[in-house]
Amino acid sequence: MKAACIGGGVIGGGWVARFLLNGWDVAVYDPGPEAQRKIDEVLANARRSLPALYDRPLPPEGQLIFEDSAAAAVEGADWVQESVPERLDLKHQVLAEITAGSPDTAVVASSTSGFKPSELNRTGARVIVAHPFNPVYLLPLVELVGDAGQTARAAGLL
Repeated sequence: MKAACIGGGVIGGGWVARFLLNGWDVAVYDPGPEAQRKIDEVLANARRSLPALYDRPLPPEGQLIFEDSAAAAVEGADWVQESVPERLDLKHQVLAEITAGSPDTAVVASSTSGFKPSELNRTGARVIVAHPFNPVYLLPLVELVGDAGQTARAAGLL
């Protein structure tokens, strides 16, 4: 399985750790100059603490790749997790790029805490909200919110 994480701050780095330490390959895109350092710090914390939560060994870690573009990161992904700053204009821009480049079968999710899926999907994106509890790698709880309009259209009700 492959996850693409777009945005590598505290939440994005937590998603990277959650996927990677559970055996998924992870492609990351974050244009920030400190992104790799920040993710490495989150991974170090996760590697120390996550195994203590399980009564069995974790699976072998997946492969971590840093990409130069969102398009490269989402190529072939099964799950795309967007975790960019909470600015609707930025999310629209990034989600349009993600939707254009990711496989139609991929789940596309936003870590937003302030926007509804209907607000995120105004530009033709196909996104759900996947708002995690923090730290993402320790708390396996995620609030999932779909877009009722998308669901109804897919079911032929609209």
